Amino acid sequence: MEGPEKRRKKVSRSCVFCRRSHLICDEQRPCKRCIKRDIAHLCTDEPLSNSVTPVSITEPDEQLRPGDNEIKKNDHMEGLHMYNGSASQMNRAPSFLTQQPTFVSEHVGSEFSSLNAFLNMLDDPVLMNHGPATNSEISSHHSLPQQSMIGSPEPSLPVLLEDQNSAVENAPTPKEHFFLTAADPSTEMTPEDRLKSVINAKLEAGLLQPYNYAQGYSRLQNYIDKYMNQSSKQRILKPLSTIRPAFRAIARSLKDVDLVLVEEGFERLLLSYDRVFTSMSMPACLWRRTGEIYRGNKEFGSLVDCTVDDLRDGKLAIYELMSEESAVNFWEKYGSIAFDKGQKAVLTSCNLRTRDGRKKRSCCFSFTIRRDRYNIPICIVGNFIPIS
Repeated sequence: MEGPEKRRKKVSRSCVFCRRSHLICDEQRPCKRCIKRDIAHLCTDEPLSNSVTPVSITEPDEQLRPGDNEIKKNDHMEGLHMYNGSASQMNRAPSFLTQQPTFVSEHVGSEFSSLNAFLNMLDDPVLMNHGPATNSEISSHHSLPQQSMIGSPEPSLPVLLEDQNSAVENAPTPKEHFFLTAADPSTEMTPEDRLKSVINAKLEAGLLQPYNYAQGYSRLQNYIDKYMNQSSKQRILKPLSTIRPAFRAIARSLKDVDLVLVEEGFERLLLSYDRVFTSMSMPACLWRRTGEIYRGNKEFGSLVDCTVDDLRDGKLAIYELMSEESAVNFWEKYGSIAFDKGQKAVLTSCNLRTRDGRKKRSCCFSFTIRRDRYNIPICIVGNFIPIS
């Protein structure tokens, strides 16, 4: 009778590894089986609760003998089931995305997070200290050249000569190659081919990368918080809240490489509108979906008392050159058609103001939304006719 009683006692006090292997354990610690397997230092009693101790899933591979591979596999799988995915939760992306939808591209996630935070900031000023997320590197599995990876070190010298044995120190760097290509006055290529070569050189030099829209939303938030009343804030909040779900639905599948191609398309638009704006006498400018102005002609500059150079590369934002009511009116109308393919142009009116805010000018105002290949607004082109 003692044999069965002793067997029941041993089973009830099995160590972690004997219990999982359904083997008979003994009273001593470490048990004989763990000593035999050279894992005596890991031998502990199985806890009574369902929690898993770190020792149960971190058994070192080098401490198991070759014959214990199956035991190790069973232990590992059981540990994973008991954790039920909780360990993977602790290793996820930064906290600002944990309560947001998961995006393939961190640039898209950053923009959506900033838009979401911006909408929350309008109601909760305590959240205003959140800054935009930093850019991350484009994964190496994308089909872009190595030189176009974001965050990568200075690219190595390309081999431009057909003879691979030629000294690379005489070859220009990718950045130098871009500047040489952009400044080349050659007329042998068609305008389209020349444009393509300039953009490709810029891409290879690492100068073309996804735009950080998070900074644009942060800039908009800071402006309206400083210069607009609560009623205007709420009116801007409403159209932006309708944009958010549409943007989320489209942007879920976008990768960083897709955003680079979108930015390439934006560069093409800028080069195209450079020619358009210089040939038209109507005041006009072009801005991104967050409001930063990237192109404008001298006629528009004269309306707001600034130079053409001031209307480049986001130095000014369109809402900074409008009265408060006109800025709110623009965001309301833009939000209503931002993701509607059937709507492109809107005709309305606005009051422009000079850069210092001292003078105002009433204008007829029309704007056209240009969308990228994914139907996301990439820029807005505005035309202004002063009302005398």
